[in-house]
Order: sequence, then C-alpha cells, then structure tokens
Amino acid sequence: MQRGLLRILVLLLASAPLGAQRAPVASWSFEQGKDADEIRGFHTFVPGVAGTGLRFDGQTTTVIRKAARMGRLGPAFWIEAWVAIQEYPWTWCAIANQEKGHKAGYFFGIDPEGRFGLQLAVNGRWQESQSDIKLSLYAWNHLVAAFDPTTGVRLYCNGKLVGTKAVIGRPTFAPTVDGWVGRNHTPLGLSHEVKVVAPVAYSFNGIIDGLSVHDGAVGAPEVEAGFARLKPSGPPPLAAPVLPAGPKGPGRFGAYYTRLKYAEEWENPWRVGDAADIVVRFDGMPIRLVFWRGTSYIPAWVTDTGIWYTNEFYETQSDPMEISAEPMADKQARLSYAKILESTDARVVVLWRYAPVTVNYELVHADPLTGWGDWVEETYTVYPDGACVRKIKVWSSNPQVIPGKGPGTNGFRQYHEAIIINPPGTRPEDNIRPDALTLTNMQGASHTYSWAHEAPGEKANYDAETMKLLGRISDLEPDTHKWLTQPPGGNILQVNLKAKYSPYVVVDPRHVAIDCYAGEIIRERSMFPWWNHWPVSQQIRSNGRWAVAPDRVSHSSLAHIQSWQPFAETETGITMLMLNGLTDKSSAELLPLARSWLSPPALEVAGAGFRSEGFDATEKAFVVSREGAATSQPLQITLRAGEPSPVVNPALVIRNWGLAPARVEIDGQAAPAGKDLRVGSVHRLEGDDLVVWIRKDATAPLRITVAPAGADAARQQDSRERPID
Repeated sequence: MQRGLLRILVLLLASAPLGAQRAPVASWSFEQGKDADEIRGFHTFVPGVAGTGLRFDGQTTTVIRKAARMGRLGPAFWIEAWVAIQEYPWTWCAIANQEKGHKAGYFFGIDPEGRFGLQLAVNGRWQESQSDIKLSLYAWNHLVAAFDPTTGVRLYCNGKLVGTKAVIGRPTFAPTVDGWVGRNHTPLGLSHEVKVVAPVAYSFNGIIDGLSVHDGAVGAPEVEAGFARLKPSGPPPLAAPVLPAGPKGPGRFGAYYTRLKYAEEWENPWRVGDAADIVVRFDGMPIRLVFWRGTSYIPAWVTDTGIWYTNEFYETQSDPMEISAEPMADKQARLSYAKILESTDARVVVLWRYAPVTVNYELVHADPLTGWGDWVEETYTVYPDGACVRKIKVWSSNPQVIPGKGPGTNGFRQYHEAIIINPPGTRPEDNIRPDALTLTNMQGASHTYSWAHEAPGEKANYDAETMKLLGRISDLEPDTHKWLTQPPGGNILQVNLKAKYSPYVVVDPRHVAIDCYAGEIIRERSMFPWWNHWPVSQQIRSNGRWAVAPDRVSHSSLAHIQSWQPFAETETGITMLMLNGLTDKSSAELLPLARSWLSPPALEVAGAGFRSEGFDATEKAFVVSREGAATSQPLQITLRAGEPSPVVNPALVIRNWGLAPARVEIDGQAAPAGKDLRVGSVHRLEGDDLVVWIRKDATAPLRITVAPAGADAARQQDSRERPID
C-alpha cells in the first residue's frame, strides 16, 4: 500500500508545473490509456522517467490532440519534456507543435545534429532558436523552452541554460490547429542533402515522457528545481541496432531463406513473410553473403567483425533525369528481389533481379513501344572457399552510352563501386583503414592507396583502346576524376577493412580503368565519403545525404572500376563479370586464384559419351556434357595446370549426369566426400547435373575421375572382399 501511494506521489510531482502557480494548458503523461489522444502509426509504451513513456518509431508515430483540447496561451509560455533520442532526425523534428505553414503557432523540436530549440511566429516572421549543445543518444534529457515577449527565447537542458535568442514581440498562435506530438505539421526539406529531391515526412525516433505546455513565464530557479524533482531510475531502453546477418560464426555451407530482423520499429511496416531474405553461410569461415530488404537486396558481404561490403550494382541515368537510377533508390524493394537457384554441398547460386529506378520510381531508358526500361539479372555463383563469380547481365534499349554527353545526362553507367556499409554507432574510420585500397596487377606488382591526407588519384593516362571502351560503357569525362593508375593494369582490388577477412575483386585486366571516389568528402567529419540516405532509410526520398553522426547505418565509397573488358555485348544489352569475396590473403596470395579464373588450364576429357564444354568463367567451373542416357562408364578429366594457368579449388559441372551418386578419384587416389571434396546434384527440367568442388591447388596436370558409385562400386567392393584362391 505504501509503495502504491509513493508511486502516485511521484507521478503527481512529475506532472506538476515548474512554477506551481497554475496547471499546464496541455500535458501528456504517456501512461497507457490515460491521455485519451489519437495515436497514429506504430508505437509502444516503454519504461519512462515516471511510469511509462511513448516509444516513437521514427517513421509513422504521431500523437494528435484536437485543437479544442489544446488550451490557450498568452504572450509568455513554456514547454517541457523528457526525451531520449534513438536517432537524430533527418531535419528539424517536432517534440510538440501546433503551427500552420510556419506562419502561425509554435514548434518545439530537435534538429538533425541533436540540438533542440523553439520556433514560433512573432511579428509576422517565423523565428528559430537552437541550443548551444548537442543532445547525446540513448540518454534521458530534460528539456525546457521558454518564451517571454520582452526578452525572447531561453532554452534549458537538465536544469542548465544552454541557449538564448532575443525575440521581442507577441507571438501569433494557431489555435484552430490540432496539436501534434512527435511529427511535424509542415514537411521540411531533408538536411545535409547532396541534391534536394523532396520534402520528408517522418516521426521522432526515441522516447518522449512528461510533456507539458504552460501559459505564463518561468524562471531559471524553477527550471532547475523541476529537473531536480525527478530523476530517471535508469537509462532508457535504447541502443544502436545490429545489422542482421544471421547466426554468427561458421555454419553449414549453403543458402538459406529467412527473415533478417532489424529494429522492431523499422520492421513493422514491411509486408513480407518469414522467407523474405537470403543468407549464404560458410563452414570454414565466419563470414556471410546477405541479400536483405534493408539494402534493397543489394548483396553484401559480412566480415567476421560485422562490417558489411558491397560491389554496388548497375547504375545509370538518361535525359531528362536529374538524378540517377539505381536499385539503391528502390526503398521498398518493389522492383528488386533475390531467389536461390542452387544450394548444395558443392556450391550456391543466387539470382538477384532488379530494375534501376529513381527515388520517384522512374524507369530508365524506357522503350516507347513496350514500356520496358532497363532490367538487370545478377547471378552469384558461390563456392565453399568463399570465391564468388558475379555475373551482371543488363537488358537495355540503350546498351551503349552516347560519347560526349557526360555524366548526368544520357550518359554514365557503373557496374562497380567499392561500398562499405558502416553499422549503426560506427564511423567510417571505425571500419576502414586509412590505407584503404590495394591494387595489384597480373605480374604481381601492387600499390596501396591512403586517404590519410587526401583522396588519392591522378590524371588519366590510359591507352587509346581503354579510353575508347571507357567512353562506350561508362561515358565519363576523365579530366574530372582522380584515377588510380598504379600499378599499370591493376585489376585485383582489395579493400583494407578493420577485420581479418576483407573484400577483394578481380576483373579482366584488359582496358581496366579505376577511379577514386574523391568527391563529396567533408574531412571535418571523415576522411572518406560518408552518407546515410541508404540503407534502411525507407522513410525518405533521397539519393544523397551526408551523415553528420554515427547514429544511423551509413555507407562510404572508395573507388569505381569504371571499365574493363565486357564478357559480352549485344544490341540489347551487356554482360560484365567479376570474381569477388572476402579473404584473409595478401595480394600476392590472390594471384594464383586470379590466374586460375582468367587463364584457366586446358580441359581434356575421356570417357564414352562425355564431351568437353571448356571453362565457363561465369560459373568458375570446368563444364562437361554427357550425351545420351547415363551409363556406368567413368569420366576422366585432366586439367593441364602450370604456373601461368594454375588450378585453385576447381569446380566441375557435368551436365546430364543423371541421378546416380558419384565417387571421385584425384590423381589415382580415392577422394571421400568431406570438407575437401563437395558433391551436389542440380535437378533441371532438361536433366540432372552433377557439381563437384575440390579443395586443391596445383601447378602441374591434375587428373580427376568421376564414376557412378552404385552397382559398379558394389561389384568392386565385392571383388576386394572375395578370398584369394
């Protein structure tokens, strides 16, 4: 009984006005069911300063009090609230506002850098004030904003004066407007935007408790006493969310459908089921490859330390677009999805299909007859050692750019950008080493580039054929970019992250041209480009916003591989290839892998009914076809490996193998299935294929025998067990 009376007393004290002469004209206790206001959007009641507070989701939550219940204010008034911030807002965001078009009324809120302030209409002008301090994240703060028509605005945080603004005159209120808590009446333009696209409408992200609006003046002693009257019992239930990548550590190799769950407030609007996302796991490494809604299914490699990395996507633009088209802009993944094509012990194949669009969902290069815009299918063929071939197939009515148009008109295309996704709570420097990029060529020469003093690069000095290809598939103006030209012909790119496993990319060395992402860097904040308009930013339409704090997930870019020899070009599209993944190897140690893919050894095939199809770079596999019905005849393969054309963890694809299990011999020795030999069956409409992956490096000819294991193996076993006469 005594505890119950004490709680009632605490709540009464908490809601009492600082200057106890009169009650507030409007107040919100946020005790569930007691305020009788409409609450729109997703919300939860959580532990507050006294009792419960209201958790706003940053997207939809709005508390609405009808104008008739908002009371009337005189020339002097003040507002107080306890707030805890999860993320700084995209632009000024209301804690409480009753205003109309920034011409009448008041606005009490927080700016995008964490300062709070009071805005109001005085003498026909909209006046703004802000605190001298920035509020910290994940912590309770007691805020007071007071206005006196003879002195102006005074701002207090936790009992201390932290800002003033001289504004003399009587305010003009908006008494017929409903009071809104946690959301702006008037949508505002996004702050710190690289290119302004559209106003944004969203909600406060955090907790509000003990909000009240008072008529009359208040002094500093009363504010200080009000803050001292109630102390939070503990920190608010807020923390930086963790990017979801499935279970940590190694796991059975394969691709898995799942729903990767992020913060509850972010998850709520998604209309998806429990198989919305894909995770590829590896049994020998604590890394993952993730296809997640939060990135619009743009594939991301996840390191052992939880840093995410992606090699971008197909990005383009055409007249009269003012912003580019890319899957990054598909905030709700309406035109982007991923599906598993294969998942066996031997390999995984995932297809990602998307249409590049603007943030306004405009298609690019739309065909006037059919309405089809550009579409892309990217196929990721992944092996147990983490090696992955990314095949980028673009369908377009304009597969080649028009030279001379330049970026931003009917021009540029990109197929690669080295993008690091910074988890919430981290800056780029927490994830990327200053010596961020290493390039290596096929002769083994390498060069490491540092961002410590400035973004690296120099003028282009490529040969005429490279410049011609650059103009055809990228249409950049080379003089406006900083190029990474050392070593000459560098085609192996490594990103140096603060992790054991870091990203690598290998492309065809012919006509390779790599530039530094040297623009849009604000070195007072980071030595690297740093934006937070993607990922997990579904509530804003923006294709570029500079990050001002590590409050949200963000991303940074280092370089583009702007051109390399296309795998195929037609009148209706282009296909590009790259080998990529995460590795703990040095650039020198990656050379054999690059050579094995770019200059594979010759394939020789023996065995009745089998035919060599050669090496398929799109699958990183040696392909053999079986003609006719399956028999017990073995397949004998020789890979003519040498120093220039080594074997590194080869894969075999045997088309039309059938349903029989297989036994494998390597150089005459039986090779049992296990971590060094993986076998999988792929069932197609036209037949059943066998995939064999072998953990083996060789610079001399390698002989592999694959035979049906069934009856033939049983006969051999029977002959071995028969006693000798």
